[in-house]
Amino acid sequence: MRAGALALLLAGLSSCQTDDFKPAGGAGAAPAATTVSDAGLYNQTLGSGSVKVAYLGVRRADQPSRQADTEFRDGAALAVNTLGSDVVRLTMLEATEKPEAIEAAAKTLAREQVSLIITTARGAEFEAIQRGLGGLQVPMIAFQTNEAVLPQNVYPFLSSPADSLIEGASFAMAEGATHAIILASSPAEKAQAERIAQQIKAFGGKVEPIIEVAGGAVPARGLTSWSKADMVVLMPGIKAPGELLRKTDAAKPPRPGRKVVASAVLTPQDLNEAKLTGSIVCRYDQNVQARIGSRYMSSYGMPASAHAGYGFDAMAMAIGLAGRYGEVAFAPERIMSPDGFSGSLGVFRLEGERKIRRNCDIFKVAKGSYVFFQKAPPTL
Repeated sequence: MRAGALALLLAGLSSCQTDDFKPAGGAGAAPAATTVSDAGLYNQTLGSGSVKVAYLGVRRADQPSRQADTEFRDGAALAVNTLGSDVVRLTMLEATEKPEAIEAAAKTLAREQVSLIITTARGAEFEAIQRGLGGLQVPMIAFQTNEAVLPQNVYPFLSSPADSLIEGASFAMAEGATHAIILASSPAEKAQAERIAQQIKAFGGKVEPIIEVAGGAVPARGLTSWSKADMVVLMPGIKAPGELLRKTDAAKPPRPGRKVVASAVLTPQDLNEAKLTGSIVCRYDQNVQARIGSRYMSSYGMPASAHAGYGFDAMAMAIGLAGRYGEVAFAPERIMSPDGFSGSLGVFRLEGERKIRRNCDIFKVAKGSYVFFQKAPPTL
């Protein structure tokens, strides 16, 4: 839970939380390509350290993915330029979505004997990377969420709405909630909700069977324990959640002092719903500007996004481990250190079964917006 007493291992990343950065180098990552052809693929090396790390980007046809790749990559480059140009040597390669192109890029990285790969690859593309590595066992940090199915040596790094609900529920329990009901919008969301339920139980709480909302209403069987629960968790797919709570509470009065846990996908109309006032919302994107915003703006001429923060943190973690352990930095027990790491998006750790967990600032819904309530704690 958020109130846990785990000590934070900064692992050389304390600079991520201060202004004591080295002067940022002006040479960031290469500009984003504008076509999906083989022309203009980036190929760049940063840093002169002894530990070899790679960034392997996959050029997508859709613009949002292309933009995200640019920001991930620029965040990683910023980490090298400001934290560890003398610790790591970062090779940045881009490949098209063709399996043979991804495999060829991986062969290049295998020849360089990189110790870690940070990548935007997904799905079957990991098989192409493994073919290119030719049996070389290289751990990978992937810009994927915990919901993705990943190979044995690949670690997800993105926090999803489901992850934010887990942290929000943890905070609700720190405020006294012990008995949860989770509302989902579909069978697919029910699967994600089960992971949230498991975490709440691991925190010591009780959880009713997941309720799938149909036709904008809680089914009759879901009302049985409505008055017993002191926490309602709203999955992101729930439409008009304030109206849903109002109707359900009219049919079965809620337990006094009930907590509502929501995600950061509420609409302006939702934020103005009286039933959602005071709802707990965990947000991962609030530290980025304070931590790396000025340096990112100086290097790339735009505000740092959450994507840039993820890229920075993945590379900063690699730099911290490399600075401490050298060539053997990326063994599973070090990547999954129980003490965790600190970065621009807060405190995080890679846990058993290769899952990412990240602390977040807590906001509460009030006056039509998300109002800051509590800073992310320094430990998980």
